[in-house]
Amino acid sequence: MQARRLIAGLACLAGVLLGAASLAGAAEPAGDSASPPKAPAEGAAADIAARCKAATDRGVEYLIKQQAPDGSWGKGSAGITALCAQGLLAAGKTVNDPPVKKAVDFLLKSQQADGGIYGDADLRTYTSSIALSVLVKADPKAHVGAIEKVKAYLIKTQWDEEESVDKSNPWYGGAGYGKHERPDLSNTQFFVQAMEDAGLPKNHPLWAKVATFVSRCQDRSESNDGTFVGTDSGGMIYAPKGKDGPESKADPVVLPDGRRGLRAYGSMTYAGFKSFMYANLKRDDPRVVAAMDWIRKHWTFEENPELGQLGLYYYYQTAAKALKAWGPGKITDARRRTHDWRAELSEAVVRRQQADGSWSNPADRWEEGFPPVTTSYCLIALAECR
Repeated sequence: MQARRLIAGLACLAGVLLGAASLAGAAEPAGDSASPPKAPAEGAAADIAARCKAATDRGVEYLIKQQAPDGSWGKGSAGITALCAQGLLAAGKTVNDPPVKKAVDFLLKSQQADGGIYGDADLRTYTSSIALSVLVKADPKAHVGAIEKVKAYLIKTQWDEEESVDKSNPWYGGAGYGKHERPDLSNTQFFVQAMEDAGLPKNHPLWAKVATFVSRCQDRSESNDGTFVGTDSGGMIYAPKGKDGPESKADPVVLPDGRRGLRAYGSMTYAGFKSFMYANLKRDDPRVVAAMDWIRKHWTFEENPELGQLGLYYYYQTAAKALKAWGPGKITDARRRTHDWRAELSEAVVRRQQADGSWSNPADRWEEGFPPVTTSYCLIALAECR
């Protein structure tokens, strides 16, 4: 199993709101009075909470059984080790628990002279970002030196003037794999998550640069500088400029004039939406409104919208973090049906757990068929739903 493909599984992997109240970023729109949402059955909340706890406990047990003696997962992969450690921490384990302690020690040994934490040099940003999130969650005081080094390393990886890239360049503000490769929204969202977890002040210039890059990943002609052609859906694509132009993992869309455009999809839309939230954009910012409108129109946890079952578990953990950052516990979709996102997402995750406590995706693109990766995604998603 190639480390690049395995961690690239992380890589595939995120509107006009309904009514004037939505535009103000205030209360959620009311449900359709003709078909009001059903009240949850008595005890349903307690039942799903108990099922989530049981599923989490079984997932933790599975992950711990898969850990190598040196504290790693994925045949010594620093990136997969960081993701699994993040899953254990999300599930309530601490650095005082031996599996987490061993994983943290493995990550610290993987810190390079440049401050990054990685093994495969081609995957520096992913691995360093997830490792930073782990260190600040596990024991920030004990590892302050390592944390500051990896944080400084990551900040330098952002594409900006230091790479002779100015604000007019589609790469500006994004993060790529780490070897001067083009930035993409998946690398960027993990980079942004690490900065949020590390408590980077909101007045740091990094955040405004992030907003600039994410805006160019959004299918919204008013704010993407004409970087790519879409349908003004408000959703997000993978990269505004790759080797062969803008890139989406979803099938292209045929525009009314016959041109082929790029189609937005679920995991990247939530990734961009979450990044907007962390970059301190207001809820009534038109870019945020447009992204939420896309989410409302494509509301489902049965698939990764526009990709089907591909990248489903990446989608789950990204959506959970994004919706938690959004705030309200209820979302009204484009058909004016009200959804308790925590209950619905928890249910979708729990019923897909396998007998051994793991999760795995039969649609094994981006290595979601490797259970430690998908199990970690699910533990993170369930934690965000609590």
